[in-house]
Amino acid sequence: MSGNLAGLYDHNSAPDIEDRDFELLPPGQYDGDIVKAELRDTKSGNMISLDIKLDNGRHVFDNLNIVCRSSTKAEEIARGNLKRIGQINGKIIQDTDDIVLCRVRVKVEVEPAKGNYGPRNVVEFYSDPNGTKVSSPDRPAQRTASAAAPRPAASAAPQQNSGSRSWMRNRQPAAAQAETLDDEIPY
Repeated sequence: MSGNLAGLYDHNSAPDIEDRDFELLPPGQYDGDIVKAELRDTKSGNMISLDIKLDNGRHVFDNLNIVCRSSTKAEEIARGNLKRIGQINGKIIQDTDDIVLCRVRVKVEVEPAKGNYGPRNVVEFYSDPNGTKVSSPDRPAQRTASAAAPRPAASAAPQQNSGSRSWMRNRQPAAAQAETLDDEIPY
């Protein structure tokens, strides 16, 4: 949607805003939802650009090089991460729309400065925020004994969880979920 801003905005009277440097997230694991997934062309193929909104309100970004003619290793990692996101959320990913609102736990690291670019946060790994073990597609995921037990609080910083977001996903209580995971349901 486009619209004329006459009477709503005047460039000359708008305040000047100072540039801000955003603090990097400390390395750690963070829960969040993928809020944007966009397929983009690259010099060597195609990537899916992800915007992950963490429960603490911050965003991290990741690029999955699903077709990468210059690096089969990058392509393998990206395809594995895409499959893992689908498994965590009980989906077979066939479209970028299938990724939006997927719930994930991401391991975030800090990549050092390179050339003209400063340090930045990078996503190193995806896992299930519910602690459910991700298994092969021919068997349902099963909750391990250690995942079913309450986890001790680590440090006060990285693990970020916030209030109810039930409008974004249908999650069963842990007891009900454990019961359904033991069912022999063919996929």
